[in-house]
Amino acid sequence: MGFHSAARHSRTGLSALVLGVLALLLMGADSHFAWTRYVRGSILTALYPIQRVAGTPFQLAETLQQEVQRHIRVYQENERLRQRVQRLRLQTQELQALHRENRRLRELLNEAERLDRQVAAAQVIAESPDPFHHTLTVTRGGSHGSYTGQPVINADGIVGQVTATSPLTSQIILITDPNSAIPVLVRDSRVRGILTGTGDRDLLKLRYVPNSSNVSVGDVLVTSGMGQVFPKGLKAGRVDQVVREPHSPFLEVTARPTVPVSKLEDVLLLEQEARGDPNGTGSVARNGAP
Repeated sequence: MGFHSAARHSRTGLSALVLGVLALLLMGADSHFAWTRYVRGSILTALYPIQRVAGTPFQLAETLQQEVQRHIRVYQENERLRQRVQRLRLQTQELQALHRENRRLRELLNEAERLDRQVAAAQVIAESPDPFHHTLTVTRGGSHGSYTGQPVINADGIVGQVTATSPLTSQIILITDPNSAIPVLVRDSRVRGILTGTGDRDLLKLRYVPNSSNVSVGDVLVTSGMGQVFPKGLKAGRVDQVVREPHSPFLEVTARPTVPVSKLEDVLLLEQEARGDPNGTGSVARNGAP
């Protein structure tokens, strides 16, 4: 065993010595002979493809890492921009809602100033789910002065009447409810009738109009002031159809409400008594909803 081990060490040492001598000879020849540079260049040229093949996985790995990092940066930037777009959309929706609310309130204010009545603004907070009975709940109740029978309007015309109150809210029956009946006039011909609800939010009936009356499609219906509930002259509807039956004493007249009752958000509640100033021009006191 010792002999073989010594022989192996001897061969290893001899190989190292030979390689060292060869390296020294090559270094010396490279510095003194031009042909060694040619040999070296030939060897490097021959080894170049092998070096390229050997280095390709590392280059691919580096390129892949750069692409992944670039995609991550692009994704993060897109995500940031997407969140910003969503915030801007929400802000735009909020601004549009505020613009619509300001327009509605401005229209209500203009209507309140036109009337010789004390008024109170209220917001709609609930709507009856019953398709045959049209009622709303608003943010003004008995503790704010609301009462049963109180007339309710908005800038487009009459809305309905208060039917019940709680301390903080009131229930309103709309003019489209089948139980609603309001005395009205045809604005131009001054023909009287009773405007009733049909259970359809877009349809009203004008009843008890004599067959010989001058009523046409497009005529505006306004409150007559009879019954001392609604002030005289408020818009209530517009005639949509007139049917004359020869043997009937009354016309069959349908109308559409001037107020879009299915889209109400704000209303005005009218007080019972008018207020006048010393000059007789009248004044309006406006009370905001709580």
